[in-house]
Amino acid sequence: MISKKQPLQISTKQLVQDLTWVINNPSLLNIEVLGEIELEPLTSEQELRILQLGPLELKSYKLGFYFEALIRLYIEVSENYVLKVANLQVQKDKTTLGEFDFILKNLEAETFEHWEVSIKFYLCHNPKLELKGCCGTQLKDVFQNKISKLKDHQLQLSQSEAGIEALNKIEVSVEKSRGLLKGMIFYHAKLGQFKNEQLNAFSAKGVWMYQSEWSRIEEGLFVVLKKPFLFSMNSYSEESVLTNAQVLCVFRQEQQPMMLASVIRDGDTLLEHSRLWLISDAWFK
Repeated sequence: MISKKQPLQISTKQLVQDLTWVINNPSLLNIEVLGEIELEPLTSEQELRILQLGPLELKSYKLGFYFEALIRLYIEVSENYVLKVANLQVQKDKTTLGEFDFILKNLEAETFEHWEVSIKFYLCHNPKLELKGCCGTQLKDVFQNKISKLKDHQLQLSQSEAGIEALNKIEVSVEKSRGLLKGMIFYHAKLGQFKNEQLNAFSAKGVWMYQSEWSRIEEGLFVVLKKPFLFSMNSYSEESVLTNAQVLCVFRQEQQPMMLASVIRDGDTLLEHSRLWLISDAWFK
């Protein structure tokens, strides 16, 4: 087990597989909502460049931190973009108003772009409220609020007085601000799903259930997914596989929302069949 006191060393194989998952996984929102960033599949030449760059060291286990690192890697090996700066803070009177995730140059258009990126896994606990009825494992992390923050604040930074001042200092004028919101929505079987004009109908979906409902699930094989490795299955070995009873034991010990992958064996490889969240009975009460 990796100690959280030590930086993470992520292999090039893991980086390629996780970045491929990010690229292939449909966005949570329709393209027009955030002026969607379209990620092109990695070419064999780009994969080779990632291998040549070597392992990546991360000082944080936060999911968003790793996701931004993957997008930065995508930009670094891209033939269409050159990174100008990442995590550029916007301040006014010594108060931080926000930051630009990425400022990069579009080589084809010869213009600078501002990118805001995020990864989220939402549990829908009240489909009647649609996007307002979906939240992360931190209940204050509401899906609709995240969209509003991206659209109305983060993607507007390049048009604000303080944002323009920050960009002038690096001699950049941004022509376009674009967003990216990847992830999955998890639904409860008894509550059902919902449709929304902002939501991408093809976004990845899973299920969530209460601890008391776990005994009703069919016997299978499962892997507990832990941050920041919530993307591909590459970081998990045969030793990670648990039975239904073992999953329940782990959950009772940790008493925290737990993301699981239902897996099947294909020789020496674990193939993901589906994903689910297991939460305590009192979580949404």
